[in-house]
Amino acid sequence: MYGHIYHDFQRAPSGLIDRFKGVPTSTLSDAMGRHGAMKADIRPIFENIALVGSAFTVLCFPGDNIMTHKAVQMMQPGDVLVIDTGDSDSGCFGHRSALQVRGRGGVGVVASGTVRDVALLRRDRFPVFSRGVSPRAPQKNTPGSINVPVEVGGVVVSPGDIVVGDDDGITVVPRLLAEQVLVRALQRERAEALSMENGTLNELLPDPAHGALDIDRLLKGKVSEHAKWASPNEPGV
Repeated sequence: MYGHIYHDFQRAPSGLIDRFKGVPTSTLSDAMGRHGAMKADIRPIFENIALVGSAFTVLCFPGDNIMTHKAVQMMQPGDVLVIDTGDSDSGCFGHRSALQVRGRGGVGVVASGTVRDVALLRRDRFPVFSRGVSPRAPQKNTPGSINVPVEVGGVVVSPGDIVVGDDDGITVVPRLLAEQVLVRALQRERAEALSMENGTLNELLPDPAHGALDIDRLLKGKVSEHAKWASPNEPGV
């Protein structure tokens, strides 16, 4: 899959992307049947972070980020740079690149490996999610590919998918499912708010992917129920 550059792809309408702003990543993952959430090791580099945009994907040759630099030159406003770094030992993205991304209207970066210059990135409040931090610079010799499907944090991300990030991490919404996922997510948000108003917080909300949750039905035949637990050493047991 190396050696390919695709200059254009279908993005979701900006108005639709804007509607994802403020919707928690956890709610979006719930709305997709617990799918779409990247693994827990893809973390934000600062707190109170927010990221929503179209995936602009980069597949790097391991230890080499020449394609990241090329991608930065190609990004459009509202894009999120999603980098499959191929390794975790080299800082695939840093402050100079962040300035260029922001200058082109890009809204953030998600990387499967490590980044560097985090003090400056945090100072500038540039949204970055990555597996970790490393001061080591990558090579700039071997091409990868741009705007092909990549795997980051256990999720396959295609160009144009909607990438949402907050303090919990990253959730990716496939572009073609974006409208229906958003409807489900907003329904769940309204149900959460109503539950708080009605004082029914100890009741589980309906699962947006599978309908109402009947806990007793789901557990029937899978557990043995007992009136009381007592230690085997307790007198009379």
